[in-house]
Amino acid sequence: MAEVTDGTVIRPSLISDKETLMEIVNEVYDQCEGHLWVEKHQRLTEERFMSYHSKKELLIAEVSDSRVVGCVVMSMSENDVRELSMLVVKPDFRSRGIGRQLVDYVISKAREDKCRCVRLTQLYSAHKPDPWKRGLRKWYESIGFQFVKNEDFLRYFTDFNSADLTQEVTFSIFEKPL
Repeated sequence: MAEVTDGTVIRPSLISDKETLMEIVNEVYDQCEGHLWVEKHQRLTEERFMSYHSKKELLIAEVSDSRVVGCVVMSMSENDVRELSMLVVKPDFRSRGIGRQLVDYVISKAREDKCRCVRLTQLYSAHKPDPWKRGLRKWYESIGFQFVKNEDFLRYFTDFNSADLTQEVTFSIFEKPL
């Protein structure tokens, strides 16, 4: 568990976090990616929560009054690559440095584990500019992540197919060298 200066705590997930996290994550992803999916897409299902939780990959941001306000998934994708995914901060807690604290925690753990980089991905419409996603990409780049390549989303995530999507998407990969 890591406490940061403003009283925010980064800690491993608890089973009791499941409902709150599912609500926060799915609401945020519905707002920023909901238009990409044919049917309402659940980014965090009970099954995924339990998988992340059991592998100790899900980290929680909790503010001083014990409210869960964000999360990130920290996993290993290759021997020397730490994967950062599902970075979410509740909308009314944004611009307070909580997302940055979650990212910094993952980077710190990756350095401890002697990883060569931290990798993250971003999904967005291939043809409609999205100001939110553009701003997020700029933020990633401002904290040291570099664009690596665009990948075929459906090859990367084989549990989906083109019928699940409302449009062509771009799937970008970014890495921060350590």
